[in-house]
Amino acid sequence: MPRIQPKNTWLLAVSGGVAAVLVIAVVSLTGIHSPLNGVIRLGALLGYLAVFLASLSSNYMRELTRFFGRAFVKVHHVISVTALVALTLHAVAVAWQAQSLAAFLPDFSSWRMFLTLGGRPAFWLIAITSVTALLRTSIGDNWKVIHWLNYVAFFLGTVHGWLIGSTFDQLLIVRIVSLAMAAALVVVFAARRLAEYRRKQRRQRA
Repeated sequence: MPRIQPKNTWLLAVSGGVAAVLVIAVVSLTGIHSPLNGVIRLGALLGYLAVFLASLSSNYMRELTRFFGRAFVKVHHVISVTALVALTLHAVAVAWQAQSLAAFLPDFSSWRMFLTLGGRPAFWLIAITSVTALLRTSIGDNWKVIHWLNYVAFFLGTVHGWLIGSTFDQLLIVRIVSLAMAAALVVVFAARRLAEYRRKQRRQRA
């Protein structure tokens, strides 16, 4: 079997660069009050965007593999790790600012507080999916189901951003884009699951 040659790699590099520039630009528009504040907000937005891209790309592994001429799962894992690193920087910076490790702990005192601080459970969900991605060989196809936690993490992060995110609060465009991203994930996830169900039905009838 001929070896698959990578192609269109430049597009991945350009996309990553554009994403980073956009995040920096968005945060800069609302003003960075201190280096720590910058780390908190940049880490949050970059991690949020990476979680979205990881969730979305997981639905198009075959198509993206053909387009880039490589096992896109490797690139997918890079995106997932980027999300985890960015969100870790965000959480560490928040904990440093508050002088408390509570920034890593979900708040179960009420539903409102749980959702308001939804970034905390989202962080741990991303950590779980990142670990299972590395262990996918031993886990088998179950890793795909576990990866659905990325969607839960994204929606927790969205609510968290809407309720207390300073960038969300100051820029209407960020709120609009976040809703569009959430809607896109719902539509894509439902469409792919429906397509899989129909394929199984056709196999059973064959």
